[in-house]
Parts: sequence; structure tokens; C-alpha cells
Amino acid sequence: MFMQAYQDAMEDEQDSMRRSEGEIMERAIHMMRQSDQNPSDRMFRTRAIYFISQIWSYFLNDLSSAENATPSALKANLISIGIFIMKHLEIMRQEPGVKFDPLIEISQSIREGLK
Repeated sequence: MFMQAYQDAMEDEQDSMRRSEGEIMERAIHMMRQSDQNPSDRMFRTRAIYFISQIWSYFLNDLSSAENATPSALKANLISIGIFIMKHLEIMRQEPGVKFDPLIEISQSIREGLK
């Protein structure tokens, strides 16, 4: 009985974490779209870049943690995606005309995977 209660609690916690991550992805997608639709608002673009950078810094740190139980292949793929995103954000910092399009696509796929 205890083991079942423990497993139920762990599943609830994982579901809650997935929902939170999905909500964060949704917010990021919204910010990126809004930024691309308003290219003259450089302050918002800077905030969006910073927000996405913070998210992926957290994800990369978590994925590289020994305590992270994500399967190795998935972990490696997510780390590769994170590195791509961080490089794209750096390009966006240096070149104002670069859009969020590839990051929006990636974020949408991740959001859907979290459902």
C-alpha cells in the first residue's frame, strides 16, 4: 500500500512539473511571437531573449545534473537542442534582424511533448 501511495505521489509530482514546464514554454512562445510581430520594440526583444536564455540555462543545468533521471538518449537530444537555442539567442543579440522562428518551432514541439 505504501509503495502504491509513493508511486502515485511521484506521478502527481511529475505531472505537476510537466504542466509547469508546459506553461513556461507557452509563455516563451507568446513572448517570441510578440517580439517578432513588433520588431521596433527592442526592449521587449531583449526581455524575450533574456527570458528564453534563463529557461534554457535552467534546463541545461538540470539535464546535466547526476540526479536527473531522464533517459540518456533523450537527455543528449535536449542538451543539443539547448545548445542550439543558446547559440541562436547569441546571434539574435548581435544581429537585430534575426527572428525567433526556429525557436518558436522547437518550443512548440517541446510544449506538445509535455502534454
